[in-house]
Amino acid sequence: MKRTRIIAVLCVVLICMGTGSMLFAQGKTEKGEAQNVVTLRFSWWGSDPRHEATLKAIARYQELYPNVRIEGEYQGYSGYQQKLMTQIAGRTEPDLIQLDHAWNPDLSTQGDVFLDLAQQKNVDLTQYPASVLDEFCTINGKIISIPMGTNGFGAMINKNFFAKHDIPVDIVWTWEKMIEIGAKINKSNREDYLFAIESGTSTGGLGPFVLGAYIYNLTGKYWADDATYTIQTSRADLVKAFTILKELYTSGTAQPLGDASLFTGQMEQNPKWLNGQIGFTVDWSGTIGKYKSAVGAESFTVGMPPFVEGGNNRKIASKPSMELAVSARTAHPDIATHFANWLFNDPEAVAIMGTQRSIPANQTAFTLLNEANAIDPDVALMCELTATAPASPVPSIQNNNEVADIIKDICEQVVYGRMTPSTAADVFLSSVQAKLTTLQARR
Repeated sequence: MKRTRIIAVLCVVLICMGTGSMLFAQGKTEKGEAQNVVTLRFSWWGSDPRHEATLKAIARYQELYPNVRIEGEYQGYSGYQQKLMTQIAGRTEPDLIQLDHAWNPDLSTQGDVFLDLAQQKNVDLTQYPASVLDEFCTINGKIISIPMGTNGFGAMINKNFFAKHDIPVDIVWTWEKMIEIGAKINKSNREDYLFAIESGTSTGGLGPFVLGAYIYNLTGKYWADDATYTIQTSRADLVKAFTILKELYTSGTAQPLGDASLFTGQMEQNPKWLNGQIGFTVDWSGTIGKYKSAVGAESFTVGMPPFVEGGNNRKIASKPSMELAVSARTAHPDIATHFANWLFNDPEAVAIMGTQRSIPANQTAFTLLNEANAIDPDVALMCELTATAPASPVPSIQNNNEVADIIKDICEQVVYGRMTPSTAADVFLSSVQAKLTTLQARR
């Protein structure tokens, strides 16, 4: 602990020595006169463990730099993007903003909303993989965000359910095997469901995690193309994907969609998850903390996501867990970027945050946590499983909100029996392509 504090003090001293403008952080001017208190707003989404860690880090920063106040604006994932886009439109967005890279297509149409961090002297971008900055954090040629963590993708497993039904936790599922076993479980235990997932959003739920994942594993390529704004998959493959989606629910493998969707973005609060009546869901490693804390570490583990039986590949999606951007309209860009850099590089901040946003993408932070054996083993395992066969980045256009809403509606129609898989494939090809053509014309 003593060594850690010494390192932290040295880091602060070195930063202040290297940048004269950092004297704001001491609470005085060069003449020793007291400065006015600067207030910044910082918004993020997450669960209680992430909120608590972030608030603790903010409190420590305010102790080190007493003329700075940072107001946390935090909530669950549901509704966060909509609130942010409203704030941006009204020019009332916070100074520091947690983002999902999937929102980049929508953000790119808003103009220069965020600072170009490549032009900010307080931000050390050398600590991040250049490919990640380029593929996930860049809009219109500007680096608008810092990757907060590295996200693996996979199964969030309730060990109590698996033990009850005598299923090995290290099983590698196919969608077909899930339906076979899930149907048997639900037939003998009507309140138990092997799988649960909500309708979702552009970044999660039925569209990306079932339909999109199935197409990618079946064909070896994504269903959309950013260069041409065209659909890249066939009607036959879409019929297969929608058939699997339908059978997940008609077989009793998946919890009824209406019940699961009550917990959109908060599946860990689903009573059936808490009671060991749901076997697993799929999600990003950055969310592991909330699933684990809900049922207890002894009842939780992770695994690989489902694949397609006989599919073209078994690559696993990966992306930054989330990103941090600084508003171009902030009145205090030097202080905002100083805090952002401190949050990911300072030893004390790194220790406080741990893996609440998955394994750090910042190399300094990763090294500090790794040497201290402070990386959550479940987070490490999911990222390790992902790293064995990482998928290429999902085309940005697949994450467009307008496209996602169309796909979400089609998926729901299939699940509720209002549309056959065959009809759904036709509607997908016509309505989604029409939207892609419209979006292309807006570019």
